[in-house]
This record gives sequence, C-alpha cells and structure tokens, in this order.
Amino acid sequence: MIGIDGSIRAARVFHVLWHGERIAHDVAVRQAAICDNAKAGRFFTLQASQESIHATVFHAATAMLAPRARMMLTNAVTALDTYRRHLAHDLERGHLVSTIIGLQIVLEGLGAFTLAHINLALSRYGARFAPYKRLLEQQEDTHHAFGCRWLAHKDAASITRMAADARRYFELAVRRDR
Repeated sequence: MIGIDGSIRAARVFHVLWHGERIAHDVAVRQAAICDNAKAGRFFTLQASQESIHATVFHAATAMLAPRARMMLTNAVTALDTYRRHLAHDLERGHLVSTIIGLQIVLEGLGAFTLAHINLALSRYGARFAPYKRLLEQQEDTHHAFGCRWLAHKDAASITRMAADARRYFELAVRRDR
C-alpha cells in the first residue's frame, strides 16, 4: 500500500494520462472527419470511442487517489497542451499523415510505454485497475500499430516530409525545458 505522498504522485501520473487520452479522443474524431479512406475513418472513429473510455478510467483513478485535488497542473500537462496545439494546427491544414505521426506513432507509443511501466501492486486500488490496464495496453498498442502500418504504405516521395514531421513531434514529446 502506498502513503498519501505516493497516492498524490500516482494521481498525477493518471491525471497526465487523462489529458493525453482527451487529446487522443479529440484528434481521432477530427482524423475521421478529414480522412478519405473509409476503413481508416472507421478505425479513427473506433479509436475516438476507446480514448473516451480510457480518459474516463484515468479520471476515475485520479479521483480515487486524490479526491480533494481539483487541479493538478504539472509540467507534463503544460507540455501536452502545447502538443495538442501542434496537432490541432496540422488538423486545420488537413495534414492527416502528420497527425498520424503525432498521435498514433508518438503519443500512443508513449502512452503504451507509460502504461507498461505502471506498477499497480503499489496501490491499494491496484487490483481494481488491473483488468482495465491490460485492456488499455492492448488498445494503445493497436492504435500505435495502425499508425506504423499506415506510414509503411506511403510512397517513397513522402518519406522526407514524414521524417520532418516525426522529428518535430518527437522533439515536442521529449522537451525538458518546462
């Protein structure tokens, strides 16, 4: 069992994940709207639905671990807000491939990595979240794999632009100046 300080730290992690899932939901909805591939559009719609559920789970975890915490503004949340603005900018311009790199490749990859490293045994609520954690990990991996497959099917002429987009999103994801 973890103490109050540990509960607050865990709640902060879940709070950051909640923000990430809200971003993923909003972006996937907009990706479905700008995508001209019906099969991919259905995937984005399904992903948006799953991201909404993920956000609900992380919000509940935050509330259970830190019921009195109203606002947990952290450097990570601030960084995610910047990341959201970059994704929104690419969506406004109709740059679907850029948003796939930003969401399905980078953000979903980081989410899957983070979930894989959360030790639920440290929390008295861990057993309640374990089944959700496994499901969320599987879905995050599926979202990431979709992005990898999508990019693998792009033509060679797109590689330079995709590499620049990937670099920009990776740099945003790992910025430490906040």
